[in-house]
Amino acid sequence: MAQLIIVAVGIQFRDSDGASAAKLLNGKCDPKKGTTNTCLFPKGGGAIQYEIQLVFDLADFVKAVDTKDAVVVYDGHSRFGQGPCFGPAGIAAVPDLATFPTNPWGVHYRMGHEATDVECIEDLIGHSILPAEYDLTTATSKSFLGKELVKAAAAAQAATKAMKGKTLSAVAVCRTNGAWREFNSCYATLAGTATARKEKPLSGRHYYRDDRGKEFMTAVQVGSGDLDKSSLPGKLLIMGSCSSHVHFFDALDRRRKATGSSCKFILTGDVCYIDMATNFLELVLIKKLDPTTSSGMAKITKALNGERGSGGVGLY
Repeated sequence: MAQLIIVAVGIQFRDSDGASAAKLLNGKCDPKKGTTNTCLFPKGGGAIQYEIQLVFDLADFVKAVDTKDAVVVYDGHSRFGQGPCFGPAGIAAVPDLATFPTNPWGVHYRMGHEATDVECIEDLIGHSILPAEYDLTTATSKSFLGKELVKAAAAAQAATKAMKGKTLSAVAVCRTNGAWREFNSCYATLAGTATARKEKPLSGRHYYRDDRGKEFMTAVQVGSGDLDKSSLPGKLLIMGSCSSHVHFFDALDRRRKATGSSCKFILTGDVCYIDMATNFLELVLIKKLDPTTSSGMAKITKALNGERGSGGVGLY
């Protein structure tokens, strides 16, 4: 029986990585009759080794993650830990409101911590998204957070405690290191900045400076609601997105243990800018590495790490 491989390419990446993956598959596989996104390898008939789907929609990724024995590859943005994100070809950084009443940049497959740290200017204004805020001052030791937000929450709570009972001017509060500060009070102009969608993503929102000195970070709610609907019945899930181990491993491992799944994960530790979809397909279809065996997964991981810009890939 042919091994099913599902390659899901996310928003923006479909124009580049998705196109190169499609070109490779067109040369190596035959289209499967009755389908528009599936091909059979090898080309030219004979015993079929792989059935490969190339998909670009969130619904297809949801189905892929919950498909028994599948090998699934995601090539796209981590969205700062908000989760895989999908959209049509040629999507703008700020999609037109009339054409996209629901902004694709703000719709994710939720598979992370309770919250994640995002950049206010680059992400919230840059894509005109309106995620629900996560209040760092309410985090506890039991909160399911990544290391960066654990540190940020501790700093914000320490600053709040230090200011308690003191009469401080608005300027003093805004200048307090580590504080969970209000945009409306500290940067009214930024708070009132409207995007091309006539939205004001920073109005009423808080921000902080992280321990690396980066200003205008905030925390937004994420969770693992989508992942927790899956039993992870596949053989391998590759998350070819920036810092996918940082953002998603904790939730993936928790779910794997809860369901007794044997699914393996290949995740990145840092910024990833290789064409993960095409690189993986070349390793499997051309170099004949088996993505379903322990030795094959290890060889794929090693080969991906040999690519500049892979983001420090690991097998988990």
